[in-house]
Amino acid sequence: MAKQNLRAHASMLAATLLFGVNYWIAKGLMPDHLLPMQIIFLRVLGTLLIAWIIQISVKELRVLKIDLADYPRLIVSSLLGVAINQMMFFTGLNHTTPVDAAIINSVSPILVLVFAAWILKEQVGISRLAGILLGATGAMMLILLGNPLSLKGGSLTGDMFIVANTAAWSLYLVISKPLMVKYNPFLMMRWMFLIGFIGVFPFTIRQALEINFSSFDSYTWFAIFYIIIGTTFMAYFFITYSLKRLSSPVVAYYTYIQPIIVAIIGIAVFAEHISWVKIVSGLLVFAGIYFVTRKKRTEKSKF
Repeated sequence: MAKQNLRAHASMLAATLLFGVNYWIAKGLMPDHLLPMQIIFLRVLGTLLIAWIIQISVKELRVLKIDLADYPRLIVSSLLGVAINQMMFFTGLNHTTPVDAAIINSVSPILVLVFAAWILKEQVGISRLAGILLGATGAMMLILLGNPLSLKGGSLTGDMFIVANTAAWSLYLVISKPLMVKYNPFLMMRWMFLIGFIGVFPFTIRQALEINFSSFDSYTWFAIFYIIIGTTFMAYFFITYSLKRLSSPVVAYYTYIQPIIVAIIGIAVFAEHISWVKIVSGLLVFAGIYFVTRKKRTEKSKF
């Protein structure tokens, strides 16, 4: 069990790393190379094809099925986690700054904490609550005081789309939890992205038909493949796997590590300087990880 939990945390760390790198890569695509809805169309369709190819190719996976009673939860989870989440995020990021988006996304672990206590009746002790507050403090410090990107250019419209994205993703982590525990991750990926693609199709097909593939340079192709294979297929698979072993609030907590990864990339690649804000915020986030993930002993209080 300990090894399985360790693998689940390693999977979440890998997913968080993929998301953190994507922060720079995806932003570089919009709007000069691709529009938000074009990226979403390619992202969801590409991941759907990969998931179905794996499902069909592996004999053990071909026989797996979803129970009929679980389809309503599967449909709601897929629309929240794939369709609504991605459309709201890319549309919002196109109209606001990455800093604004990061600030709003930092609310996700708190929302998941509330949703999990309300919907799944998960016990939320003082230790976990303290860890989430520590992580929130560290993330907000880094975003507000130490982020290398400009604070200018945000808009209320863009921010509201990011709010919807954050709420949808947080609710997805909670509602999908029973399905992730019950079913194989590849089976879940196959059906989630099929339903998600059906959900995004009416909103993305018009812009998708306008994509000029002949104009793509090497960076555009690299970014697209990274978004499809890395940020979407692999990251979603890691999260799906992690939800089998970890609670929804713990999975959501890894959102706080993304600004740390963004800052590290900025320092290593873009020659950003190391400041006391980055150091202190990083220590707060990792201290929060300790409190969120440590085993409960006599703690029985609920949020």
